[in-house]
Amino acid sequence: MNATFRPLVKPRLLMDDDGHNIFSTLSDDYIKDIDEAVGDCPPNVTTYLLCCGAGKFYYPTKVSKVDPRCKQLIAEHEKGHDPFKYFMERLKAAGKETCVSFRMNDVHNPEDEDEWNLPSVRKTHPECIVDLPAVKRGDPDWFNFGVDYSHPAVPPYFGKLFAELLENYPMDGIQLDWMRFPCHLSGTPEEVWAKRDHLTRFVATIRELTNAKGVKLFVRVPTSLAGCRVLGTDVVEWVQRGLVDAVTAGPFLTSDFFMPIHEMRSAMGESAVPIYASIECQHGFQYHNYESTRAVATGLYESGADGISMFNFPTQGRHFHQEVYSSYIEGLENPATACRKPLLFSVAHRRVRKEMDLPGILPVTVEAGGSFEITLRVPAAALPAWRARLLLVTKADCRATLNGEAIESFKRLRAPELFLEYNFDADQSAGLARPRRAHCRSFRFAPELLQAGDNRLVIHNEGQAPFYLERVNLGLW
Repeated sequence: MNATFRPLVKPRLLMDDDGHNIFSTLSDDYIKDIDEAVGDCPPNVTTYLLCCGAGKFYYPTKVSKVDPRCKQLIAEHEKGHDPFKYFMERLKAAGKETCVSFRMNDVHNPEDEDEWNLPSVRKTHPECIVDLPAVKRGDPDWFNFGVDYSHPAVPPYFGKLFAELLENYPMDGIQLDWMRFPCHLSGTPEEVWAKRDHLTRFVATIRELTNAKGVKLFVRVPTSLAGCRVLGTDVVEWVQRGLVDAVTAGPFLTSDFFMPIHEMRSAMGESAVPIYASIECQHGFQYHNYESTRAVATGLYESGADGISMFNFPTQGRHFHQEVYSSYIEGLENPATACRKPLLFSVAHRRVRKEMDLPGILPVTVEAGGSFEITLRVPAAALPAWRARLLLVTKADCRATLNGEAIESFKRLRAPELFLEYNFDADQSAGLARPRRAHCRSFRFAPELLQAGDNRLVIHNEGQAPFYLERVNLGLW
């Protein structure tokens, strides 16, 4: 077992489901739909986090409104049925620790005419957003529309929603998801940190509600203490004051193969609670597959994670008309089984990263006659290996060295992925399409050249023109 895994902490493998692909696509037999969704959840999942909605909700709320796009859901409510409650009951009957996940600032499509995701508080107080000047000048960035928790109308509104949920739905825990979306206080990062007490007071208020019901309180926050500072989520104080029972760290809409979790736990001191690490469905422009989910989990366990949280994997499975996540998470509940090869690692990409995330490295332009150095980190549990391959997505011929040694380039073009990856046509415009084989360069080398920890990979451009390096993947067998 990986020495960084703490066996005295209750092991959890968490499934974080946004719920939309169930509640927005219900048939006239919602029981069959939900029974199938619960049946799809693998047995190694200990904890299910079911999202209750965003600006509008999936349960018959009296504080706000139901998502108007969920037509069949509304029809079931009119019949006196509550599919959200049934989903939770079936999860509990399946032996899962059953929790509600609450998105603290979902800003999907904030200006849609049907107002499907408009929080009631923003309807009555349009000035309560984090960047009103940007909205007034026509800046369409969704993040401008996040509600500002320093506005006096915002905390009471959300407090009523939490009170309603806790009163009407028996649950084991509730998660405050501060990463969906991370925009809760107005101003510069320094000004946000100066106003962090607004978030802390809100967490304390919810803690009083959960304590009264005997319910655990989880929070999802950025991957690092520096990121928490940018967002105003003072997770160390929350833990030290006993306000939360567990923390999940994760980036916004991507995956980090390593996180500074040891630093976060050290700052918490003797009050430390379990820290779980979140894996998104994608890493850069790639969807996770069987090999990459095991690789990222291996790196996160080595980083000090007490368990893994899978964000939106059920949703992606339903998008693809196959429950892909069911097989992807096999063995992820334990570092000793998560590291089973083959494994696929990728270098951190800047796609969709925000200022509270860890920095991305790629893409980069390598100038003619120049080189670019990358620290290629490999967890100890991934070694030894019997075969190693490196794949670069770039149109140019290039040379590579690893830890000072030249590695062999395949002369013949090979497949544009090391392992089978999923792509579908709708992703063409989003840049997630499969790279062309002519745009990829493959290398092989003796796996003994790799060492546990940091490895020095240098990409050399010996041509007469700059080239663009989009992606770097490492495969181990």
